[in-house]
Amino acid sequence: MQIEMRGIDKAFGTNQVLKNAGFELRDGEIHALMGENGAGKSTLMKILTGVYTRDAGTVLVDGQEVVYKSPQEAEKAGIVFIYQEINSLFDLTVEENLFMGKEITKGFGICDKKAMRAKARDVMDKMVVNIDVGATMSDLSVGQQQMVEICKALMADAKVLIMDEPTAALTKRESEELYRITRKLRDEGKSIIFISHRFEDMYALASRVTVFRDAQYIGTYDVDGITNADLIKAMVGREIK
Repeated sequence: MQIEMRGIDKAFGTNQVLKNAGFELRDGEIHALMGENGAGKSTLMKILTGVYTRDAGTVLVDGQEVVYKSPQEAEKAGIVFIYQEINSLFDLTVEENLFMGKEITKGFGICDKKAMRAKARDVMDKMVVNIDVGATMSDLSVGQQQMVEICKALMADAKVLIMDEPTAALTKRESEELYRITRKLRDEGKSIIFISHRFEDMYALASRVTVFRDAQYIGTYDVDGITNADLIKAMVGREIK
């Protein structure tokens, strides 16, 4: 799935949070989205997925202009935003979270727990994720909770996954596991937008990086063609020695 966003403006009252912003995602790529806090990265993705309404601009998905009115509408189109804050009910099991609002039922509307457990295990096995689907979410590590969120997106048949600072609270080992899963998704044809502050995330995963600063699009660069110094300058607007 290809996405292009052009001339996106967004303001909250007198606070202009995006000014003529743009972004382009190619089919089957991992694209890093970088910038300081408040640069507009997450806001742009929330406009893409229908959390916010844009004030101006155009969004094209596979060449067709779209306006998603809610995250649920974006999800039906195959675009899923995995937020930095885990969006799960922690007193429920992994299986229950995966099927929240999407339960498999049999006669008289009764949940088919056997079918749900089998499907949950199947998606975990495909991702080579060793998580007990009967475990309570609160008993999992942050890294495992992230994996559950990714599996939830895959069960919604996501073609584009947006990951917002997913490594922020992960250990090095958990980050490496997330990298493995992300590469596997790319190899299966998914397109991934990886929002991060960490250069190691970008180098480990992305082929291209787009930088935002002060609510504006600064540029898109090949990861293997930009130096750390130039990337920092793009992010903060000055050289740092």
